[in-house]
Amino acid sequence: MWWQHHTGAELAHSATGDHQLDPLTHAISGAALARAFPSKPLPRKQTLFLVLLTMAPDSDIVLRFFSDVLYLQHHRGLTHSLLMLPLWGWLVYSLGTRQVKQNPAMPWLIGLALLLHISLDIITTFGTMILAPLSDWRASLDLVFIIDPLFTSCMLLPLLAGFIWTRHKRQLGALSLAMMASYLGLAWNNQQQAISIARHTYPDAIAYHALPMAFSPFNWQIIVTYPDHYARTAVNLKPAFTGTSPLFSQALVRNILSTAIADKDHLHWQELPAMHTITDIDTLPGTRFYAWFARFPVVLASNDQTIDIGDLAYGGGAPGTSPAFQLHIELHPPLTDQPRSWLIWRGGHRSELTTTERPFDWL
Repeated sequence: MWWQHHTGAELAHSATGDHQLDPLTHAISGAALARAFPSKPLPRKQTLFLVLLTMAPDSDIVLRFFSDVLYLQHHRGLTHSLLMLPLWGWLVYSLGTRQVKQNPAMPWLIGLALLLHISLDIITTFGTMILAPLSDWRASLDLVFIIDPLFTSCMLLPLLAGFIWTRHKRQLGALSLAMMASYLGLAWNNQQQAISIARHTYPDAIAYHALPMAFSPFNWQIIVTYPDHYARTAVNLKPAFTGTSPLFSQALVRNILSTAIADKDHLHWQELPAMHTITDIDTLPGTRFYAWFARFPVVLASNDQTIDIGDLAYGGGAPGTSPAFQLHIELHPPLTDQPRSWLIWRGGHRSELTTTERPFDWL
């Protein structure tokens, strides 16, 4: 099936290192915005303009042509910043066509389109630097997996219905946005259920997180934070609901979910040491960047020669999966007395981090 091969490949790619909400979902949200908000139907060219605009902040993907690490440093940075949004909105409007400038609603629609993109990125796990360049803090609500066909369908179906009931396109556009919000409400409710499980199991922890997993809004990775370690597990809150997993190969499903996902009564908890428990870890190359980038950095292996660090948010430490972004440090590399570090992507690609720092250090 087209869905199985095309979307399966995208899902596999997202699990191996891509971390932006898929362009199709952004485009559909722009189409819903174009239908729902203007009091009069927009011309087709202006609708297409808004659809493209909702994808525009991801133009920072061009950084990948220079360096994978540079892309990780600055993706969802300046182009996704709320502080920079007025500038981008003004720039887009000033470069718009005469027809765009003649529409009095267009300045507001441009701002809403950019804001919608930023908002949809915040609901995922990677995080968005909404205060760039003044801060490299990444906001994240952890509500939706990076590719969620169910979430996308909630917005798409009302828009498709608009081709049948053409007189109600505006109402159906509003319904598309309402269904998007409803799905996020369901995800938030499920997230709180998962966090409640963590609180009950580890009542003395200092923080609790539940991160969305693929194929179903009922699949969650639960992470519990202690001063020196993390505890993690993966739960399916509604095992009878298979979600979209039947559309994908079982090998792909197992690779992304891991073999340890279970219902709430049969959970398998792991405890992994935190990255900062390694003595003088912050003096080693690449660790300052990785500590910023990784949300839950844990020690995967450590000896006199090498140290391997993974991020629980991207498969680090989970049984049946390999980390998407693993930090590998060689303490005594050949031909030099200085330690070196690499970011190892799932699949084996290596990017050296020895001299890499956090973004916006110049501030």
